Amino acid sequence: MKACGIIVEYNPFHNGHSYHLQQSKKQSESDIIVAVMSGNFLQRGEPAILSKWDRSRTALMGGADLVIELPYLFAVSPAPIFAQSSVFLLNEMGVDAICFGSESGNMDSFYHTISELEKNKTLYDQSFQSFIKQGYSFPKASSLAADSLMLSSNTLDLAKPNNILGIEYVKAILDQEFSIKPNTIKRIGAAYHEDQITAHKIASATAIRKTLFESENISTNEIKEAVPDYTRDILESHLQETGQFTTWESLYPILRYKLLSSTPEQLSELYETEEGLEHRLRSVISDANNFHEFMAALKTKRYTWTRLQRMCLHILHNIKKETAAEWVRKGPPYIRILGMSSEGQRYLRMRKKEVTVPIVTTVSQYSHPMLELDQRVSSIYYAGYPQAVLSKKIKEEYSTPPLRFDRSKGLFL
Repeated sequence: MKACGIIVEYNPFHNGHSYHLQQSKKQSESDIIVAVMSGNFLQRGEPAILSKWDRSRTALMGGADLVIELPYLFAVSPAPIFAQSSVFLLNEMGVDAICFGSESGNMDSFYHTISELEKNKTLYDQSFQSFIKQGYSFPKASSLAADSLMLSSNTLDLAKPNNILGIEYVKAILDQEFSIKPNTIKRIGAAYHEDQITAHKIASATAIRKTLFESENISTNEIKEAVPDYTRDILESHLQETGQFTTWESLYPILRYKLLSSTPEQLSELYETEEGLEHRLRSVISDANNFHEFMAALKTKRYTWTRLQRMCLHILHNIKKETAAEWVRKGPPYIRILGMSSEGQRYLRMRKKEVTVPIVTTVSQYSHPMLELDQRVSSIYYAGYPQAVLSKKIKEEYSTPPLRFDRSKGLFL
C-alpha cells in the first residue's frame, strides 16, 4: 500500500482542502492518505473553531485514511519546528511522499530556492540580521533578505505563507535525510489571507471563519458554496450542542487573569516571551476590553500577530522555556491516532512493527508528560462552554478511542 502524507489544520475543512486531498492522492499515485493534524490549538496561535475530533471527522469524510495528532507544543510553534515534527511523524508512518499546497505549485522552485539560499548563506544571514535590527518581523526580514540577494526568477516568493511552510517541509526532509518525495499543488481560488467569500467555490478558511462569526448562521449561501455538506452539518451540530465557537475572545478573561496575577519575572520564564515582552504585556493588559484591543495595543512592527498569539497561548498554558526547549529537541515522543478509515486501519496494522515510537490509541493506557499537557490544554480549550458540555468534552478527551470510518458505507462505526 503506497501512502502519501499531508500536514493540515482544517479550520474548518472546506472545498480547497477537498481539492488538495484529491490531487494529493492522484499526483502521488497513492492508496492511502495519512494526515498529520494540529490538535485544538493551531500554528497561528489561536484555537480551532471545531475540536480535533470534529475536524478529524471532516478529514476522514473528505478522503483521509489516517489522522494523527500533532501535539500542542509542535503545533503551536514557528514554521521550522512545525514542519520538522510533522515530517518526522509522517516518516514514522512510512509515507512515500508528502503533498502540500503552495502559491508556487512548482517543486523545482523549492529546490532551487533552497540551493540559492545555501550558496548565499553568509550574505543572506547578514542581510536578515540587518532587517531584524531595523525592527522587521522574522517573516518580513526573511523575505526582504532573500529579495536583496537578487536571486534568479525561479526562486520562491517568500512573502507567501504556503511557500514559507512548503520550503520548511522540503528542508525538513533533506535535513533529516528521509526518503520521502515532496510534491506540491498550486493553490487555487482565494488567497490565504483573503477575508471575503467571493463567487468562486474555493474560499480561504479566514473568509469562512469571518463569515461564520459575523452572520452566526451556518446556512448562508456563502457558507453552503464554500464547504462540503458534511462540514456544514458538523458546524451546525457543534453550535446546537455548545451554542458557541471557541475563539480568543472567549479565552481572553483567562489570559487577562494569568497576566494580571503574574510578575514580569514569572512571565519571562515562559516559552516565546522574549526581549522584554513581559513588561509590554503587563503594561497593555489592564486597558484592553477584549482580545482584539489587547493585541492591537501589543502589536509592534517587530512581532507578527501570529507570533504574539503563540506567545499568549504558551502563557495561558504555562509552558516554560526550559520544558519547551527539551521537548522540541527530542521531537514527538509518540503517535496519537485520532481517526482512521477501514483502509487506514489495515495500513496501520502493516506499519506497527516498523514504527520507532509508541502508537497511542487509548490515552488511559499510555502515560507521557506531553500527552498530559495536551489533555490540560484541551481543558482550557473547552473552558468557555456551558458546565455540562465542559464536563462531557474533558471526559471525551481522555476516553475517546480513534474514530473509525467505513468509506464504502459512508458511516462512522
